[in-house]
Amino acid sequence: MQVSKLLISLLFFIVLIAGCSKDSPLQPPPPDAKLSTLSGIQSNVFTPSCAVSGCHAGASPAASLNLTTGSSYSQLVNQTSLKDATKERVEPNNSANSVLVLILRGNISPRMPYGAAALSSATIDSIAKWIDDGALNN
Repeated sequence: MQVSKLLISLLFFIVLIAGCSKDSPLQPPPPDAKLSTLSGIQSNVFTPSCAVSGCHAGASPAASLNLTTGSSYSQLVNQTSLKDATKERVEPNNSANSVLVLILRGNISPRMPYGAAALSSATIDSIAKWIDDGALNN
């Protein structure tokens, strides 16, 4: 009798585990919703990581790209890249061809933010989504 209860419990446990393993794969959490707008990207990425002294701020920003609040949109969207004159820094609806995403992913050197840890894939994906959604000045 004890063996039967043990076998039934074991069988139940195996069925429970098998049912969860393939049909319900773990999914990464969705990208941070704060990064779906330019203002969210500005406050969470550009201001703390890019628009700092010696980088993309001040009188002579790196690559002539000022990423401070109020300047980043006009400096990025529909602007020809100095890195690759065949591409725009941000081409609305086309993150795959936007230098901002390429340089954040490390496809164009140097990877940004320069001299710091790379942004997470989720953060870069959120920026790409903002671009693919039209790169609105929101």
